[in-house]
Amino acid sequence: MANLKAFLHNTLDDAVRHYLDIVDQAAENARLKHLTPGSGQSMTYEVKHQEALAGGGPMIQAEAEALGMTVQEVIDSVLVARQQWQVLGAQIEAARLKAKKAIREAQTAAEMHRIASELQDQFTP
Repeated sequence: MANLKAFLHNTLDDAVRHYLDIVDQAAENARLKHLTPGSGQSMTYEVKHQEALAGGGPMIQAEAEALGMTVQEVIDSVLVARQQWQVLGAQIEAARLKAKKAIREAQTAAEMHRIASELQDQFTP
């Protein structure tokens, strides 16, 4: 027999807040899936991107030496990775905003649950 979890909300506004939080967390989880967690790593990616735009820097140079690549090869790989992330990040953000709009327009908590669940499924491979 399947277990059923029921969430009761005192008001429709409580349900909206609950499901908006679920949507935000699902989007954050999707973003984190494509980045190494931790602010230090995110900061490293940003510094490397800025160096790539400037044509090089200590991080780019260190990576080139560590991987036996040219500085230009590292710059190219950083710029390609950033472009791919921007496309994916935009898709995640658009889905998050669309789901939040739909939740705000929903008439019942059941509708909100369906919307949030569909978004979570969309972000799960």
